[in-house]
Amino acid sequence: MILEGLLNRGTLPVLQQVMSFTEARQEVLVNNISNLDTVGYKVKDLPTEEFFSALRKAVRRRADGGAGALLEMRSTRHLRWDRNGRLRAEPAEIKNSNILFQDGNNRFVEKQMSDMSKNALLHNLTTELLRQQYGLLKTAISGRIL
Repeated sequence: MILEGLLNRGTLPVLQQVMSFTEARQEVLVNNISNLDTVGYKVKDLPTEEFFSALRKAVRRRADGGAGALLEMRSTRHLRWDRNGRLRAEPAEIKNSNILFQDGNNRFVEKQMSDMSKNALLHNLTTELLRQQYGLLKTAISGRIL
């Protein structure tokens, strides 16, 4: 019970949600790259603004709920969280912001690679921050002082 309380407070739940989102988004972006030559394929993405808006609202609700409040993510149009707080995302088709090719595909490789790089950077940053937070918890639990 004490350990569960430590893991559900502070920045840990926020970082875990960001990590879940970046993992899900990376899968969608990789799928876009693998379908570059698929006839009629439409590029998809997870709505980052929608996710970060839902995360901000969850953080505000938790802050307003007092010391015992948990981070509760609420579903949006494309993003759903199950009972255990795990993200279930539905990719959204990106509107034709580029040339539509004769095969019906709306590919734009440079943007996909750029989005993948940005997403990977956010994921790596989140991973490092989580590693540091878990390191601090480990130190606190073991009772050692650095």
